[in-house]
Order: sequence, then structure tokens, then C-alpha cells
Amino acid sequence: MGISKAVRLLIILCFTMLGVMCIVNQAAAQAPGYADIREPLGGEAIDGVVTIEGSASHPSFVSYDLSFAHTDNPTETWFPIGDAIFMSITDGRLGLWDTTGITDGFYRLRLRVHLSNNIILESIVDGLRIRNSTPIETATPEPYRITATPTITLPTRTPRPTPLPFPGGSDPATVLRTFTRGIIAGLLVLLSLGIYLFIRRRSKERWAVLRMRQMLRSANRKKRR
Repeated sequence: MGISKAVRLLIILCFTMLGVMCIVNQAAAQAPGYADIREPLGGEAIDGVVTIEGSASHPSFVSYDLSFAHTDNPTETWFPIGDAIFMSITDGRLGLWDTTGITDGFYRLRLRVHLSNNIILESIVDGLRIRNSTPIETATPEPYRITATPTITLPTRTPRPTPLPFPGGSDPATVLRTFTRGIIAGLLVLLSLGIYLFIRRRSKERWAVLRMRQMLRSANRKKRR
């Protein structure tokens, strides 16, 4: 294998591993439950001071913030609800939203969780109806709730072996750290291989030059005799 082919292979493998690491990092960050608004529900009519319930947490958590916008929002303009909060929350009160000074209408509520690796997790509730001065519609739309799928009883099957857990447990951050260490080890091996092939080729070239010089010296000595 020539040195140019080895270098190209090394570059391709490095970029492939970096791409896989970015995908795994993003997937681990977007795991469910880290950025979640549970109350109020989409389509719900609200008024006065509204308590926002949910979760804003992550192993790489830095802060979270809440904001709202009109449902018809082509410019993507969001209005903050209070300041950023630097304490993670799990299944608790994320904040209070005072809607008394907001014009009645349809709105969206957004939660953003900021991580130390500059990734932002986001949760949005659509179709909130602020009704401080407007009567709530007679036919109140049912809030967007997830309907449980009916349980279907199936014939008894032979139990399958329990899958082995991921290294270090089920924590995505632990899995990511283990995967990253493996990538670093692989890169070091590839780098060592590239250095070895480079030194080997240089040694061969050096040895060929020395051998050629020795042959020329031997030929010159024969001519002098």
C-alpha cells in the first residue's frame, strides 16, 4: 500500500468517524423527556396566570427559557416569558405565564433547553387559546391528548433472551462517552499506521540511495584497478 493511498484512507475514515460521532451526539441529546411541556396542552383555553409544567433537564444542561408567539407567525418572532433559568427541572413547574396583558387569540408556547455543547432542545405547544376577555367557545375543542392504544391479548410466545444493556448503563451521556473513547482509540491506531507506512517508505528510499552509492563506489574502484 502506497503512502498516498494510506493517507487518503486515513482521511476518509477520520471524517466518517466524526460524522458518526455527531449523529450519535445529536441522537443522545434529543432523547425524550429532556425538553417537555406537559401543561398547558395544545388546543386548551387559558386565561390569567398560567402555570407551565414539564421537564427541562439533561446531563449537559446549562439553562432553559420559555417564550410565546402568535400561531400565525411567519417572521418567527418569539416573546420571552421571564429570564433564562439555570436550574434543571424534572416533572415540575417550569414557570408562570401572565396572559392578562396579552390580546385574546391563538398562540404557541415554546421551551428551549440549552446544552453545554451548543445544542438546543426544543418543545412547542400549538393552538393555545387565550380567553381573558372573550367568552370561551361553546363547543370547546378537546385538548390534544395522546390516546392510549387498546391492549390486544396475543397467544403466549416463548420468551426471548433479555437484551444486554449498553456499556455503562442506559444513560445516553455515558454511552456517548464510551463511543467517543472508542473513536479516539481508533484514530490513534490509524494515525500510528500512517506514521509507520510513511517511515517504512522513507527507509526504503534511503536504503535504495545508499545501495546505489555503494554500487557506484564499487564500480569506480574496479575502473581504477
